[in-house]
Amino acid sequence: MSLAISEDVKFDCLKRQLKYYPVNSETGEDIPEDEYVNRYALVRKDNGNLLGIHSGEYIVRPYYELAEKVNKVVEECIDIDKYKITTKDQVLDGGKKYRRDINFWDDSIDMTKFKSNGMHIQGAEERIIPQLRIYSSLDGRWGQQIMWSSVYVVCLNGMVRPDWTFVVYNKHNKKEDITFAINDFKSGVQAHQELGEDLFKMMQKQVKVSDVKHLFKKTLANKYTKLDIDDTSENIMEDLNELWTRYVARYKCNLFAVYQTATDWASHPVTRGAIHNVSRKREKEVAKMLNSSEWLSLAA
Repeated sequence: MSLAISEDVKFDCLKRQLKYYPVNSETGEDIPEDEYVNRYALVRKDNGNLLGIHSGEYIVRPYYELAEKVNKVVEECIDIDKYKITTKDQVLDGGKKYRRDINFWDDSIDMTKFKSNGMHIQGAEERIIPQLRIYSSLDGRWGQQIMWSSVYVVCLNGMVRPDWTFVVYNKHNKKEDITFAINDFKSGVQAHQELGEDLFKMMQKQVKVSDVKHLFKKTLANKYTKLDIDDTSENIMEDLNELWTRYVARYKCNLFAVYQTATDWASHPVTRGAIHNVSRKREKEVAKMLNSSEWLSLAA
């Protein structure tokens, strides 16, 4: 299966040093002589659009080079002609940010074995697949990141493990280029398999509604104001309660429904801001929730 990179990703950039007219301290008038500063405008070579302003230490790393590097590791690990692989490239904000998803369908966790327990969705392809994600930006908001995650196919929720971390992270001002090796790829597959075992256990663990609400109030809906007041976000609790009701109807009142509620909230934010920024922030909050004392008590 092809690991083709979208043509939208294949653009280069130019750095243009910024300058200004200094001011005469006596007259207050401009001195018409260019004064250069250690700041550079980063513009797309194909259309001239401004992507960001950076210092001279900023290293421009084209998106397509990062995608090609990851493709090479994947090709070294598996026979891509025998695997069902799909890719999705997203060039965001006119080129300021980039995300690439690589889905590996042949390593899916099949959820149909739970059909007898009433947990399988009739007529739906309900399974979890490993997904390799690539993030980068040219506006300075995101460093280069390569990470493994898992995706629940029915509702496209991003699955999060308690020890969820980025596999690789690299800032644009670092001289060393980002690295992604065969061992990184294999560790991601292993983590995905372990996630499946965790989810099966969650389906068997019954929970109380009061304990679930307490969990959400202390974690995802907690505004952490450090004041001696109820610092729960009512808006977030309303969203979580709506999702919780939906997943209880689907999976019954168990820990898996709690998990699905949290990952759905992270994967499909209703926000006026940039969805991709909010979603990534929430994924980290869910990972933090899974390490909280409230979650560990619920799962015990």
